[in-house]
Amino acid sequence: MLRGILPPLVTPFHPDGALDLASFEANLESYAAEDLAGYVVLGSNGEAASLEEDEKLALLRAARRRCGSRLVIAGTGLESTRSTIAFTARAADTGADAALVLTPSCFKSQMTVEALRRHYDAVAEASSIPVLLYSFPAVTGLPFPLPLAAAVAGHPRIVGMKESSGDVGLFGRIVASVPASFAVACGSAPAFYPSLCIGAAAGILAVANCAPRPAAALYRAFAASDHTRARRIQEALTPLAVAVTATHGVAGLKAAVDLSGRRGGSVRSPLLPLPPAIRDELRRLLDAAESAAKN
Repeated sequence: MLRGILPPLVTPFHPDGALDLASFEANLESYAAEDLAGYVVLGSNGEAASLEEDEKLALLRAARRRCGSRLVIAGTGLESTRSTIAFTARAADTGADAALVLTPSCFKSQMTVEALRRHYDAVAEASSIPVLLYSFPAVTGLPFPLPLAAAVAGHPRIVGMKESSGDVGLFGRIVASVPASFAVACGSAPAFYPSLCIGAAAGILAVANCAPRPAAALYRAFAASDHTRARRIQEALTPLAVAVTATHGVAGLKAAVDLSGRRGGSVRSPLLPLPPAIRDELRRLLDAAESAAKN
């Protein structure tokens, strides 16, 4: 189910903070020509934490309408099991193919392996669609507990996870702890090539919003055992990925989407817009990544 490149889609907003659904749909039309396996809607870089539920459902409906047979994965993780179950059901009713469930983290000191196992088992048991775990310690402050993947991998509706720490050693240990049928996707573009080398099934990469072609070219090169080309693309993609995530955050990612000819739009407050001077740096990094994918 989980293979290839899937961008966790940005959510464009108007300058006043209102949802810009037309730009979201225009981006999907642009991505139709790219070699993408599907999309994640309502991910961390989609500013899901800043969206109202009616906005989330509107985005899911638009994605389902525009995506044809491509996979639509909905970010449905909330802080309680009850609310996650309820929203996962709404996402399924809206046409999502699978649910990506971020680890709850408000009470992080109480999020033991057993608490998380029960949470994910309950969500999967109630869900009509497959469930993917989602670990993003930079957002949650909760390191992924290694035994959790193996503890939930036996559930028939828990089919994989997105691991976004960028810790390649941890990624490898997770892959080694689960059956081959449990797909582990890399969520950190700087770690993508080494993660593929140790068993990553897919890349759910923020940088694929602005550089879908280089991300897909890297994946294809690895699949064809052209490791020289894959490493070359990785070397060019990494500085761009760092700039639009760790360094400049969502505002940087959206600016890079604009520079790629798509519609990143504004960020929603309290996030601040990107200073205009930084766009020149992003343009240079974007051009370098595109050039590496062509050569």
